[in-house]
Amino acid sequence: MKLHLGGHLSFYESQHRAWIEVVLAAPQSLPDLLAGLGIPPGEVALVVINGILALEETPLLTENDQVELYPPMGGGNDHYPDSWAG
Repeated sequence: MKLHLGGHLSFYESQHRAWIEVVLAAPQSLPDLLAGLGIPPGEVALVVINGILALEETPLLTENDQVELYPPMGGGNDHYPDSWAG
């Protein structure tokens, strides 16, 4: 299975690669995959499976899948109108 570790998630891979190959002996759930890779579920905000955004329940993952994991994203402008300050 091809796996993309977006953003800082590549730090969970020993060589800090963004794309890795994962060998699955049998179909595996996303939580089991994350546990096997040592990635806390709370670190993953978006999951894309074979180009489709996965919502709620994900199917079992197989050797033929391409999975992309992305962490929560933040940032932007820290300058906001005074009226927002309350």
